Amino acid sequence: MSENNHKVIIFDTTMRDGELTPGVKMNLQQKITISQLLEEMGVDIIEVGYPASSQKDFDEVFNISKIIKNSTICGLASSNSDEIITLAEAIKPAIKARIHTYTPVNLKNQSKLSKEEVLATIKESVSLARNYCDDVEWSAFDAPRSEPDFLCKSIETAIKSGATTVSIPDSLGLASPEEFSQLLQMIFNRVPNINEVVVSVHCHDDLGMAVDNSLIALSCGVRQIECAINGLGARKGNADFSQVVIEVLKQQNYQLEINTSLMSKAAELIFHITGIEKAK
Repeated sequence: MSENNHKVIIFDTTMRDGELTPGVKMNLQQKITISQLLEEMGVDIIEVGYPASSQKDFDEVFNISKIIKNSTICGLASSNSDEIITLAEAIKPAIKARIHTYTPVNLKNQSKLSKEEVLATIKESVSLARNYCDDVEWSAFDAPRSEPDFLCKSIETAIKSGATTVSIPDSLGLASPEEFSQLLQMIFNRVPNINEVVVSVHCHDDLGMAVDNSLIALSCGVRQIECAINGLGARKGNADFSQVVIEVLKQQNYQLEINTSLMSKAAELIFHITGIEKAK
């Protein structure tokens, strides 16, 4: 492995997935303060919001794109072309920008859509995103419950269409570390072009396994971890930012460029804004 392979990329979704926490809303000024602290900490990717979901999110992504210089500013969009174009507009002022788009790949409850249609959607949406931005992340939504052959084909298609990062989310937070690592190993073994991209994980904490699943993913070849300060996020939340950082740093074969001395300040800031404390 080259030195580069050992760097772990930190993707923070405190402001985007964090707003899915029941009762949590952040305003523009709060998000500016958070994003400036994340940048000071050395966070690689800052996911600010979902611009197509509301004017509020659009304005937040747009304004923060003008302010942040060192971190990559990211927003989320579905495979819908209007959402991708709206996101591209929102990140336009950013020095470093990323389009993050997702496609549901668990077709068990979507009998109306054929596999061919979904693969065509992945191809079109990722290609469109690449027209606007060189840095495109594609997420295989509900990957653990999708059919393995189709999941692998979907990932292969996203990479061929120009995705530079592929995220494997445990969307419902129901995978055990053993199950999650088997899923990732299968992907690394069976997707022929998997080495052309950074593979990411986005783990939810419904069973209390988000941090464990994120860490086990590194030994499978994953190089980006998506997390949130104080574990904010939908339902039981995401992998906790500081727990992930501390545990990765304990494993001496990985490098992180995070200023750990600011982590308690970040935890306090998020507690002050949301009333949610860091998990003990």
